[in-house]
Amino acid sequence: MLSRIHLIAARNSTWKPVQHVGAALNELQQLCTWAVKPLEERLRHQQDTALAVEHAPLQTSRQVSKDADAAGPIYKHGQNNMMPNWHDRQQATKAEGFQSARHMTRYIKNQSQLAAHSVRLSSPDKVMEAYYSCMNQVCCQAEKQLNYVHINAIVHGTAKVWTAAEDRHSHWVAGAQAEQNLRSFIARMLWRLQPLLPAIGARLAANILWSSAKLGLDPDALVPGMTDSLAQQFMADMDAANGQEFATVLVACAKLQLNPCQGALLKAMCEQIIVADLSKFDSQNVANILHSLATLPAAEPSVELLDALCQRFDMLLNCCQAFNRPNELPSAQHIANTIWALSKLKYAPADELAMSMVGRMAALCRVPWQQPTPQAISNTLRACAELNVPVKQADTDNLASFILSSNRRQGPQQHYVNTAYSLAIMGHLCQAQFSLMLDQMFALSVDHHEVSQLQLRQLYQALDWLRLPPSTATQQGKAWLNLEGKLGRLGARPAYDIYPHPGAQLVCSALTQLSLRVNCTPAISDYRIAAILEPAGSGAAIVVAFESSKCLMNKRSRLLGSEGFRQQLLSRRGKLFLLTPPKAGVGVKEVAENLEPSLTAAAGGSLDAYRWGEQP
Repeated sequence: MLSRIHLIAARNSTWKPVQHVGAALNELQQLCTWAVKPLEERLRHQQDTALAVEHAPLQTSRQVSKDADAAGPIYKHGQNNMMPNWHDRQQATKAEGFQSARHMTRYIKNQSQLAAHSVRLSSPDKVMEAYYSCMNQVCCQAEKQLNYVHINAIVHGTAKVWTAAEDRHSHWVAGAQAEQNLRSFIARMLWRLQPLLPAIGARLAANILWSSAKLGLDPDALVPGMTDSLAQQFMADMDAANGQEFATVLVACAKLQLNPCQGALLKAMCEQIIVADLSKFDSQNVANILHSLATLPAAEPSVELLDALCQRFDMLLNCCQAFNRPNELPSAQHIANTIWALSKLKYAPADELAMSMVGRMAALCRVPWQQPTPQAISNTLRACAELNVPVKQADTDNLASFILSSNRRQGPQQHYVNTAYSLAIMGHLCQAQFSLMLDQMFALSVDHHEVSQLQLRQLYQALDWLRLPPSTATQQGKAWLNLEGKLGRLGARPAYDIYPHPGAQLVCSALTQLSLRVNCTPAISDYRIAAILEPAGSGAAIVVAFESSKCLMNKRSRLLGSEGFRQQLLSRRGKLFLLTPPKAGVGVKEVAENLEPSLTAAAGGSLDAYRWGEQP
């Protein structure tokens, strides 16, 4: 902030250093007043500078940034002479034409930087109108010199100005007229780009798609066929694309939920990444690609593709650490995005990679300015739990403690729910941690943050995992009852699912036909149980539940963590008997005949203790 004020003050010849605090405040007030007043006076300097652009050497990006800071917070365009005169020189040499094109590109970028800087303190609607007017005049005045590079710079600059307005003015919501003006302006730019498409390569195609996605605009909705045309240009030049450009296109497709060329683009990109040289892909590229693939249902990435990306991430994580290159190590957010995407894709990375990722995030909790956010931690723990990967309890304890630390007690309740539920699935949850999380959630609920039914289901499942056997010491039993009371303050245990598995009623009818003591409505929340066979005496109950097909895509024998957790909790209620859901059209008699021998074996050779009228 101070450097910006000094830059602005440098343009104000009346500003001088002051020695006293009172005088300094007066000078600062005058300076701020000067900085925000309209540009009628200061535009004269910009006009003179702009008119000299065509004959001046190119400015560096640092100098352009200084000019943007010095120009002040208000951007206004209304006079034609602000702009260099890019007239058609019939006698111009090739070098002069190239130099003129470079100057035009620099001018466009300069104007977008000025507008993005000005929108921070000015009315976004007025700044956008001025920017549109300036760019439209550029296109009209330099019609014959305008090429695809200039149009790309205009669209990209528009995305920067628009997002700067949204970031700076969090309360600003673009009205219908502002959105219509944006759509009309981008549509005009894309119509200008259409005849120039055969000349663009992978980088510019990626930039146009990314800028459109940042603006929330599907190019096809503005110019029919534009998305497929950009995709075809990217595929034609895909061998020259780098990791950032692959990630840029996938992020754009994921944001707009696009599937260009009827899936040909996504398929070609996935195949190309498998055989590409991934040594130039950094951790952000890998994380963005995986995150986009996880949010694009049409992508359907193969195991080979995910293997290649995970191997690259593992190399970035371990090799940079081994060769002492900390600046190249993945950040906490990159780790969180990567492991979250893998869990959505149901792909388990190598156990060593998973442990390294969690260990790295735990280590970053102690590094100022690189510490993970509560959301990154809870997402990482939830992903590790779902993927059923082994992680060190010391690392998960460090991450949970970081969320519960005094300066981190903030944010949505979902962070605490995810953390508690994930630690329970991994078998790492302890009563002390759960008690602190419930206290913090109760404090948030007092501030009108209600706990949803889904969150309560997961919290009660974590409580069920902490339930101790009846033979446990009285003191430990009281501690569990105390947790139950704290959780009860947040809400009662949700009722069992009133919409059970479609085959549950058929199984209950078959068990009743076998004259077994059947409880078809067990008070067990959200565990997908068909029935419970109650013994006549003190024997163990038989819990009849359906098998799950929720397995990992690269390890078919490994269930998802939540499914294994369900089976573990059900096994505490009695003997767990898993059955395949009956097929459609099968009758009660056939189901009963198939169940009887399997249940007899599960009961130890006889079902007599579970039949009506039988005594132990």
